[in-house]
Amino acid sequence: MVFAFLCQSVTSTPCRILYSAVYGEDMHTALRQGISADGLRKVRKDQLMQVACRVQAEFGFRMEAKDRVPRGHVREESMEKNTSYEKGYFRLSASDPFSTINSVIWQVYESCAFVMILNSDENRILAESVLSTIIRIINDHVLSLEQRIAEIMLKGEKVSTILHVLLPNGQLLFMNHKLIKQFERKIENILTTK
Repeated sequence: MVFAFLCQSVTSTPCRILYSAVYGEDMHTALRQGISADGLRKVRKDQLMQVACRVQAEFGFRMEAKDRVPRGHVREESMEKNTSYEKGYFRLSASDPFSTINSVIWQVYESCAFVMILNSDENRILAESVLSTIIRIINDHVLSLEQRIAEIMLKGEKVSTILHVLLPNGQLLFMNHKLIKQFERKIENILTTK
């Protein structure tokens, strides 16, 4: 199961979360443990910010590593064009920042990082496939060419709709191309009726 989905900027110096959705939250359990709803939101916000900062640091490290070319080697043009798309994976140990062991997959597309925080036993290949599909559909329906980062913040309801269809309650779905086309039509219908 997916614990959380994030969209963040990776180009700005202070790490900034543009959109987040947390799945599997049990507010009743938190209230029984004596944690207020606002307290739980603050804890989750801090935890997600720690993950976002780590994604930004890993992306920055990869970009720095790509910029360094060993002596005697010539930089390839295809390498420079590929900087807008990068992906990665790392594991979070227990209590860093969550109480359970989680996996994080991320993909950067045009200065926006899309991040999924998964349970440690989740199918990572399926998660990468679903994340790529989500990014493609968000790019088609939400992002404009001029202001990508602002569009995600202003059109959060469209991102929520896309996630609701492609990632229902944080469940990863096995999707073939026919099911993806069906989901795209469903998303289009929902977005045009709003």
